[in-house]
Amino acid sequence: MTSERDPRVLVAEVLTATDVDRNSIPRLLDLLDDGDRQVRLGAATALCVVADAHPGAVASLVGRLADRTDESLAATLALEYIADQYPTVVEDRLDQWETSLEARHDVERSTPTGRTDSREMGRTRVAGSGTDSDGRQVYTDDEDEDAQRQGADNEDGNTIGQRPRAADAEWRSLIEYESRFDSLTVLAPRERRRYGDTYRTLGVVDETEHAVALRLLDGVDGTDEAFEAALSTRLDDWRAVSEVENVLTLYDWQDDPRLWLATEYTAETLADRERVPTAEAAWHAEQLAEAVATLHERGLVHAGIDAESVAYYGNVIEESDRQPPLLDNLGLLSVYRHRFDPSEFLDPRYAAPEYYQRRFGRIDHATDIYGLGAVCYRLFTGQPPYTGAFDAARESILSADPPEPSAVADVPPAVDDIVGKAMARRKLARYETAAHLRQELRSLRGGDE
Repeated sequence: MTSERDPRVLVAEVLTATDVDRNSIPRLLDLLDDGDRQVRLGAATALCVVADAHPGAVASLVGRLADRTDESLAATLALEYIADQYPTVVEDRLDQWETSLEARHDVERSTPTGRTDSREMGRTRVAGSGTDSDGRQVYTDDEDEDAQRQGADNEDGNTIGQRPRAADAEWRSLIEYESRFDSLTVLAPRERRRYGDTYRTLGVVDETEHAVALRLLDGVDGTDEAFEAALSTRLDDWRAVSEVENVLTLYDWQDDPRLWLATEYTAETLADRERVPTAEAAWHAEQLAEAVATLHERGLVHAGIDAESVAYYGNVIEESDRQPPLLDNLGLLSVYRHRFDPSEFLDPRYAAPEYYQRRFGRIDHATDIYGLGAVCYRLFTGQPPYTGAFDAARESILSADPPEPSAVADVPPAVDDIVGKAMARRKLARYETAAHLRQELRSLRGGDE
């Protein structure tokens, strides 16, 4: 497994490869925290090489590096090099990152969650070496360093990417007891993702292993019973449709000792991936449309479809292997948007007009069709349909159509028609059902299966 390899070998492979593998990014980011100074600096250099080989990964990589610059010189060095090579991309991405961070802090000051850590979109870390005394944590590598991190943790309250407090071990034991799993083994430090913190975990049921994301949702502190009751309903809905093809599986959830859920573990989102050929993009889009059509048939609305709500396992052996797209966070935005800043949970560049002005109607099935259209735009072109931060995206969405996909990438004219209809500002001009959209997408693939 990659996580067990000598880190120096991985760094050397990236630095000497003629075909640099983008999938090495998560492991290289992890190595920026390695105890060996040479490994840290080597990983920073290797990330620069990956960025040069895959410019499309720069925007996603910038956010992950920016979150580490306060504590990692290696991350700072890598970010400075990438900023020198791609100044416009880096400047735009950092503006978005800082805006998101400021919005996050504004929400935290006005709500009882009391969190002070920043949110990083799609951050992924892989397991390291070492074991912990309770036999469930297998990601630490240096007890002295862990002790230093624990001290810093107690000072500033920030636990992202660091060893959990003792209290965490206590509630994890309770979760393990209450859950459907025979055992839960935490493999990596907590990651900051949409809606809360996530642990990469190995779950075992009847001697069968499952890659599990153990997730702790924000805002669930017992102070808002209506919010938590609505959230519980959405989680029940999600679990009830977990068998639907291309919907991320929700294995289990409970509210004791705190609200937690266990889902399939995914390492990346559509926002992290590069553009694929038209036929491949059509296949992914068709799978998503089929999933949404099934949800709608069962009376459910996702309400938050964008590039970051489309997840991928990210564990392929060959880069060419086809991975299914998986709809994540089913229905959660419909609850969170009434208590938190919605732009924290839905990329403003993908949001339907009805999110910005009520005159366009309520959030409903047609909103999902718009979201599918926006995701199709990203799949076919490699770019979001609109650009800019919140205010700029809002103004554009309410007043103008995005550039046609064929003006951005080499795609058939039929893509323009499909995406344009799905993303129509007026609901009545969109596809009547997700099934109709799926049928149109299937025609783009021809004989491909």
